[in-house]
Amino acid sequence: MKIFDYNPNSVKPYLHLAHANGFLPPTYQKALEPLFDHYHVVSILARPVWGDTFPSWLKSWSQMADDMIHGLKRMGAHRVEAIGHSLGGVLTLYAAVKEPDLFNRIILIDPTMLAPGLLRKIRIMKFFGFEARSFLIKGALRRKREWKSLEAAYEYFRGRQLFKNWPDDIVKSYAESITVLSPQGGVSLSYPPEWEAQIYRTIPTDIWKYAGLLTQPTLVIRGENSNTFLADGEKAFRAINSKVQLEVVPAAGHLVPQEKPEEVAKLVVKFLLGP
Repeated sequence: MKIFDYNPNSVKPYLHLAHANGFLPPTYQKALEPLFDHYHVVSILARPVWGDTFPSWLKSWSQMADDMIHGLKRMGAHRVEAIGHSLGGVLTLYAAVKEPDLFNRIILIDPTMLAPGLLRKIRIMKFFGFEARSFLIKGALRRKREWKSLEAAYEYFRGRQLFKNWPDDIVKSYAESITVLSPQGGVSLSYPPEWEAQIYRTIPTDIWKYAGLLTQPTLVIRGENSNTFLADGEKAFRAINSKVQLEVVPAAGHLVPQEKPEEVAKLVVKFLLGP
């Protein structure tokens, strides 16, 4: 288990961030900074960067939720404030339902909860042996893996469509966190594309039943232009669990904590600390 500690000298209560598939904790720094005076903010890194497990280990995202639960218990955490983005949102949801006493309040940021109708189609595809969302799997496996330098990696990411709405400093954080020095010289990806693909391949189709089982006060944040947690998903969440608070960040996509960190921070601070 590996832990990223945002403010290691803190003696405040724990707040845990569960990061997205392929987007590591440093890219959330700006969105979380307003919380550093109030919480000891940590992130248990997802298993793809542990370096000791093959992607074929993963059969269900619930396994990675168990990693989170185990890690928090090892830290002696109790009544944790928990934030999860994308994949991390689903892991946080699973963990909060499995171990409700471990968590105080829950914040799900554009969780990977596709609309129920689409998940039914994916379930049928899996039943007949077809690979759902194959475009994401193929895209992950085609990722560029090597650059001559960190600067070259940064320039590459800065020019990609995915990062066009990111502030420059967050793109730099992404480049620094997602690469390591390569034995051949230069830098290479630290988050294996095979793991990224396996996570896409094992997307859960039972997630909506867990939404209705949440007992903690919960905030759900959606990017207005998200291609993952759509308006239909927001509507479904409202219908399944009327107690949750839902907020939409205008002009933001699925990567809303990186695109609009100040707006996300304001919503999170208001929910956790009040007006």
